Amino acid sequence: MTPLEIIARGEGWVVINKPPGVSVHNDPRDVVHILEKQLIPGSFDSIHPVHRLDKETSGLLLLALNARLAKELAEQFQARTCEKYYFALLRGSMPVSEVWQHWNTPISDKAEGRNNPQGLAKDRVEARTDFKVIKSDQYTSLIEVRLLTGRQHQIRKHAAIAKHAILGDTRYGDPKFNKRIAEIYKTDRMFLHAGKLKITISGKEHTFEAPREF
Repeated sequence: MTPLEIIARGEGWVVINKPPGVSVHNDPRDVVHILEKQLIPGSFDSIHPVHRLDKETSGLLLLALNARLAKELAEQFQARTCEKYYFALLRGSMPVSEVWQHWNTPISDKAEGRNNPQGLAKDRVEARTDFKVIKSDQYTSLIEVRLLTGRQHQIRKHAAIAKHAILGDTRYGDPKFNKRIAEIYKTDRMFLHAGKLKITISGKEHTFEAPREF
């Protein structure tokens, strides 16, 4: 297994830069299993991812190294007291603007598909994604994203609903377009990256960053 890039480590926690295509858990070659072999034996009690990151998404992932801290950190994500920022490369041109805009279409908190990314009406709940367009050409737009809610596949769904699906998103994007993008960029990754995380750990404020590769 290829070792994971460790961005920072402290008492009872570690932050990694997760590659695209690697599951966080529930897989024999997931982040938890890799770290169990990568970290020095005896330097941790157990490994707990404290927030979600899709297999297809790259970037910052915070893991606790004991159950007590895992509970404390997970509560911050649930209460939305930490800040998560992403970068995404979208299909189509959008006006460049430093002003934060938002998508607030209600969506299901379940994994859906390209035919109905919003989900069934009975399952839809409040969702808000703030974004600003960093650069754009006639084919693609690069946005920075700030999550205000934490629904499953939220950024991916909101982008698809806005007719600007994330490049390489096999669940919500167009298959033919994704195939063409894979040929052009020589990769079949999804262009979504968790680039910045602001959170308080054991009373101390931290800001972690992982540069995007697109």
